[in-house]
Amino acid sequence: MLGGTRRLRTCIVGVIWHDLRMESWQRLRSPEESPQVARLRARSTVLLERLATGGDRSGTVQRLVGLPALVVQLRRIAPAATSSAWVMQPQYAYDPEEPGVALTRAARMRGIETVLMTRPNTTRTHPLLSSIYPSTLLGPVFLRALVIDGRQAIIGGPDDLSGQRTSWYTTVPDIVDAVVDLWNATLPLCEPILPKGQQPPLTDGQLDVARLLCVGHEDAEIAQLLGLPVHTVELEVKALLAELGARTRTEAVLNMRGRGVNGGWRNTWG
Repeated sequence: MLGGTRRLRTCIVGVIWHDLRMESWQRLRSPEESPQVARLRARSTVLLERLATGGDRSGTVQRLVGLPALVVQLRRIAPAATSSAWVMQPQYAYDPEEPGVALTRAARMRGIETVLMTRPNTTRTHPLLSSIYPSTLLGPVFLRALVIDGRQAIIGGPDDLSGQRTSWYTTVPDIVDAVVDLWNATLPLCEPILPKGQQPPLTDGQLDVARLLCVGHEDAEIAQLLGLPVHTVELEVKALLAELGARTRTEAVLNMRGRGVNGGWRNTWG
């Protein structure tokens, strides 16, 4: 009798385990991507393969190796924008020392249309995103790219063997047009990060405080660097902690840097 009960339990466990494995396998074999999203992914891959196999063509396509080369190119072309700067970034995390933030702010002040397109999960890795880029669009993005005025583009490629980021700068019309077409095809599948009419959670001044806090400055140092009273800085830090749901400055910095995105702290502790 006892042996039969054990065999029955083993059989039931085996059936349940088989069903769970089959369910997991079906999920893997049934991707949630719609045909429209799959086409966007394929078009992004084709464009990257075209750039990767085309070689360096002087004056048309320039390969940029390493982050310093990319930053130099960004600083060279961003101030030349006259109407629009569109950014596609599949994955994006907050970096207090990123030069693109200052370039974007300067472009907005000049009346340049600046729009970032990124995946929805970026709101976890970059909790300040809606304040820094309030015009952000969330959607299925598979290509890293910047298009200036629809005439010149920087397109991100794979890392090289040493781990350095690679990119291509180009003014070739059909390549730039391919990125613009990809942008326009992605646009209908996007949602704004902020509802219409809603203001960004943090002001530019609070973002400046956040940046300095994140690199390790104390309130008195932040006040001196920004030319503000210490009491004002304290109030801005308090507002920042409230927005980030943090109890301490250390926790605020961790949250700014995307704490818990690997399924750890936030999922465990709430």
